[in-house]
Amino acid sequence: MREIITLQFGEHANYVGMHFWNMAQRQAEKARETSTSGSGGDAGSEHVLFSERRRQPRALVFDRASAFGSLGRADMQSTGDNARDQEQALWGGASEVYRQQQPPAPHSNSNGNTVDQSGGEVQAWPDFRQSVEFGNRSLEVVSGVEFGNSLGEMMTFNEGWQVFSGTDARRGDVLDDGGFRIYAEECDRVQGFQTLADATGGFAGYAAAFVERVRDEFPKSPVVVYSVDAAATRDSVAGAGPRAVDVAVATATALESASLGVSLYLPSRIGDGVRRAGLDSLFGASGLLAMNVAQWTQPLVEGSRVLDDVVALVTQQSHLRLAESMVSPGLRDIASNSNNNNNNNDKNVADIVSRRFTACSDVADDCLRSLGGAFSVDRGTSFGGDVLARYLPSPARVRCADGAVVLPTVFPNILRSIGRDGFIAQHPPSSATTDADTTTVGEVRVAGLLCTTRATAVHLQQLRSVLSVEGSRYLKDYERDTIRELRYALDGEIDKYMAIG
Repeated sequence: MREIITLQFGEHANYVGMHFWNMAQRQAEKARETSTSGSGGDAGSEHVLFSERRRQPRALVFDRASAFGSLGRADMQSTGDNARDQEQALWGGASEVYRQQQPPAPHSNSNGNTVDQSGGEVQAWPDFRQSVEFGNRSLEVVSGVEFGNSLGEMMTFNEGWQVFSGTDARRGDVLDDGGFRIYAEECDRVQGFQTLADATGGFAGYAAAFVERVRDEFPKSPVVVYSVDAAATRDSVAGAGPRAVDVAVATATALESASLGVSLYLPSRIGDGVRRAGLDSLFGASGLLAMNVAQWTQPLVEGSRVLDDVVALVTQQSHLRLAESMVSPGLRDIASNSNNNNNNNDKNVADIVSRRFTACSDVADDCLRSLGGAFSVDRGTSFGGDVLARYLPSPARVRCADGAVVLPTVFPNILRSIGRDGFIAQHPPSSATTDADTTTVGEVRVAGLLCTTRATAVHLQQLRSVLSVEGSRYLKDYERDTIRELRYALDGEIDKYMAIG
C-alpha cells in the first residue's frame, strides 16, 4: 500500500478539508458496499487516505483551539489519563474535569444550509462533520500566546512562521511532537503528502515552515500544497496590502519547498452547473474547492496513478511548480467532431473549458492554447478521453473506475439543475433559470483539468510587484536579503511560464 498523509492548516483549509473527508468517507463506503456485493469495488483502496486499523483519516489538522469546538473536546476525552497528566503538568494545583458530551451529527435543511438538531447554522468546520472520526493524534492546537501575542492570534505569514520556529526550538523536532511521526511510521510506503493551507494569515506561514521541515525529512516524497482562500478571488487578494504580501511570500516559499502548488480561491468565473449564490458562504465555497481536491485524489486512491506521476505530468518534470485547478460538475458526455479541422476542434475545446468549467483562479480562458503540463480526470464523463485526446497523451488522462462522485448528505447547495443521471439537465442554463431551479442529488459526474499554463505568469508578475515596493510598511517584518531572495524565486518562475508556447 502506498499511503498519503494529509496536512491541514487554518480555518479555510479545514473547511475544505472537512468537505473532502466527508466525500472520501462516502466514496469509501460505496467501495465497501460494491466489494461486498461482488460489483468490483476495491474496499482496500481506502487505506491510501485512511488508517488501516480504525478507518480514520491519516491527517494532521492544525487550527486555533476555538475552531475545534466540540470536536476538540471529544478528542481530549479520548486521550484519557494522558491528557489529564499534561494538564496537571501545566497547573500544579487541584483540578476538576468537566466533560461535555459530543452533539449529534448535523444534517441538511431544505435550503441546503447545514444545521444541527438544535437548529443552529454552521459556525465552524466541525459542525458539518458526518461519520468521519479523527484519531487521537490528529488535532493540533496552534497558538501564538507563548511567543508574544497576548490574544494567541497569528495575523501574518511572518508571525505564523515565527510561532512554528519558536515551537520547534522549545520542544525539539516538532515532527516528533504529535501525530506526524506516528502516521509516517505506520505507513508501509508513503507515496507523498497533500497539504491544505490558508493562503494568507499566520497559518500560511506556519504551514510553509512545517512543509519545509517535512521536505528535509522526506526529500524524495512529493508534497502538493493547496493554497486556500474560500472568501476572495485570487486576483483580488494579490492586489495590494498585507494579504497580498502573505500570498507573495507564501508562493515564493512554496516554489522552493513544494513539489507542486495549486491555487484554490473563490472562482471569479462560474461555469455551468454551479450556482453563484451557493458560493456566498464559507461553507458553500469550500464545498466547491473540496471537489477539486477530491478530483485529483481519486486516481491515487484507485491506484491508477501515484502522486509522483501526477506531479511529473503537471510540472513537466518539476520545471513548472504552480498549477491551476478547474472542474465541471455535471458535464455531459461530449465527443469531438472528427470531421472538423484542427482549428475548429481547438475552438470547440477552448469553449468547453472557458464556458463550462469553474476555475479556482482567473486563468481558465484559453488555458489550453498555452499549456505546459496537464492532468485530466473524468469521474463519469468522457471529457478527457474524447475531447482532450489530441491535447494530452494517455498517461495524463484518467477515467476513474468508480465513475460519479458520491456526495455526502451534508453538502452545500452549490449545484444547479443536476439530473438523476448526474449530468446537467439544461445545457447551458437559460436566462429564466433561477437559483431555485436546483436538484438535490446523491451523485454527480465531474470532469477536471489540473494544468500549468502561461497565463499563470500574470499572477506571478502581480506578486513580484508586491515585493518590489521599497519601504512598504507591509514588508517591514522581513529582512532585505529575504525579500530579495523571494523576488529572485518569482523572477525565475515567471521566465519559465513566459517561455511556454
